[in-house]
Amino acid sequence: MPMVDILYLQVNLIGMVILGVIIMNQQNMDDGTGRQRAFIFLNYSTFIVLILDSAMWLINGKRFLFSIELNWIVSSIYYFFNGFVVFVWYVYISLFFNQKRIREPKYLLISSIPVILNTIFILLNYKYNIYFYINESNTYIRSPYFLISVFIVIPYIVIPFVACLKLYQRAENIVEKKDSILIMKIHILPIIGVLVQVLFYGISLIWICSVLSLLFIFINFQNKRISMDPLTQLNNRHQFDICLQNIQRDGVGTESHSIIFIDVDKFKAINDKYGHVFGDKVLISVAGILRKACEKEEVVLGRYGGDEFYVFCKSSIRGKIINGISHYVNEYNRADDFRVALSLSIGSSDFKGNEANRVKDILERADKAMYENKLK
Repeated sequence: MPMVDILYLQVNLIGMVILGVIIMNQQNMDDGTGRQRAFIFLNYSTFIVLILDSAMWLINGKRFLFSIELNWIVSSIYYFFNGFVVFVWYVYISLFFNQKRIREPKYLLISSIPVILNTIFILLNYKYNIYFYINESNTYIRSPYFLISVFIVIPYIVIPFVACLKLYQRAENIVEKKDSILIMKIHILPIIGVLVQVLFYGISLIWICSVLSLLFIFINFQNKRISMDPLTQLNNRHQFDICLQNIQRDGVGTESHSIIFIDVDKFKAINDKYGHVFGDKVLISVAGILRKACEKEEVVLGRYGGDEFYVFCKSSIRGKIINGISHYVNEYNRADDFRVALSLSIGSSDFKGNEANRVKDILERADKAMYENKLK
């Protein structure tokens, strides 16, 4: 086997190992939005492409029983997955910006048109050699019209990129801006791989570039989503525990910090009277109130569970945040549209960095203060 074939097989093997690690670390996690499942599916699809790509390198130019037929089949499936993986990518990114619409069967069907066209061209390829053909020596030959396969799936790349750009331009939230920039950067490596593969026949880089992009998502983006509450889009209990671990690990110095617990008063009664859908809307509204109160402040804000929320902050801004929460609750209750009268119980506990080893006591103080406030 030529050294170049061995090199590409080794590169594909490395890619499969990377994807295997990502899949194992994401398998039992779900953020409730469908993005996690789409991300896992994207990794599986890319894994299959790497297997097919490796098979093509192993089969190409070799003569054995039914070798030509096998080369045709593997290459055709490979071209199908070329389009399918990009479609899954499109769905994954759309779940960030257009979650409700992408879930609609009609919209999903329209979105799948390029994949359907690609499949039709693959079926016609055996007769008309649109994308490729296999000669009598069992050698894969790229057709002059193979660029059709690239142009067909371009919308799956361009539309998410434009959506990211528009979100970046209109977003006021710094987190949304950072997420948009991240996704736009993620597009760069696969685009480079496509350009190199198109311009220099015989060089295969697109899929290892795609693997690196998926790794980039996993490190910089996907893990962050695991720490997010899907309903309120705040940090979740997992992030709360991480924050406590960081405080215990780095608990040095004398700077004073605070933990604030917030609880929705009579939330069970709201659920019982108006239903859980309305209750969810109340929790989303509370999350919005807390965001406004903590805006531009250096805090860790999240949903602890149920109707309880938390804020980690410096003690110097604790009073400002609590006053802000009260202000925005009053503003919410003064709104003209029909809403339940919202009331929050708030409790806090101050601690210094060198007291962080007594985390349990700190949490109990904050929790006790909150429930004392609730009984008033």
